[in-house]
Amino acid sequence: MIKVYIIIFSMIAFIAGLVFAAIFLRKAKGSKHWFSMLLVYFYGPMTVWAAVYFLVCLRYAGIRLSMVWLWPALALFGLMRMIMLRAEILDRPLIKIPKLIRYLYRACFAIGITVFLIIEGLVVDAMTGVPKEDLDYVIVLGAGLVGEQPTNPLRVRIEKAAQYLQENPDTVLIASGGQGPDERISEAECIKRQLVEVYGIPEERILKEDRSTSTEENLRYSRKIIGDADAQVGIITNGFHEYRALLIAENEGFTNVYSVPATTLLPVGIHYTVREFFGVVVQIIKSGQP
Repeated sequence: MIKVYIIIFSMIAFIAGLVFAAIFLRKAKGSKHWFSMLLVYFYGPMTVWAAVYFLVCLRYAGIRLSMVWLWPALALFGLMRMIMLRAEILDRPLIKIPKLIRYLYRACFAIGITVFLIIEGLVVDAMTGVPKEDLDYVIVLGAGLVGEQPTNPLRVRIEKAAQYLQENPDTVLIASGGQGPDERISEAECIKRQLVEVYGIPEERILKEDRSTSTEENLRYSRKIIGDADAQVGIITNGFHEYRALLIAENEGFTNVYSVPATTLLPVGIHYTVREFFGVVVQIIKSGQP
């Protein structure tokens, strides 16, 4: 049902953005600056969508959501560009920008958009990948607890783990995650309890890694438990996080690692998927991977 709401919301925001752009350009009909006018009709929907989606994020996750400022910043950028383009179209530019600066900006913008689309394509590809069957191990990455209960992101990872174990009876699972300051038990213990008590997975199929505090440590300590460098290993995390987790796994020495994506929860999942671009860039810089 939430997916339907997201589609409806996006359509309404897109139409409202086009109307906003048309009102913005009401005095510019017949202008020779057709490309600038086209850009206004691009920035209009983007500005409205980003502004409204910011409110959606606040409604579902609150102001503490990491990098939630991205959306008002994007809306403000879009509005500023619309104002500058309108002034240019009406031949009343606010600032006279040298052509060289203008061309450099356009080149950098085009390169930035291209890199963003490439990385987001890789993120979505890992998010939608079909898991390889009969893996030797799967690692469930921890994602926080509320007391002794899994958060929603961890809950869907556990659901995916149970489904995979039921369909692949020879696979062993590593429950990975330490105990945070506000958690009563380790994330690894919570994962194991849920799989055993809720889904009926035999305890002997579950190994615990309960020291880690980050994805890097999840995978580093889990690799030590596995011991076999040639083992085929799947990573179970929320879909938007899969690509970066695979990069980290390769950096930690895994040679046969595969995506086993759990659900990316909407509507905040859109934010996480876009935010992941920055996480991937940082990981590539840290690891020196191309």
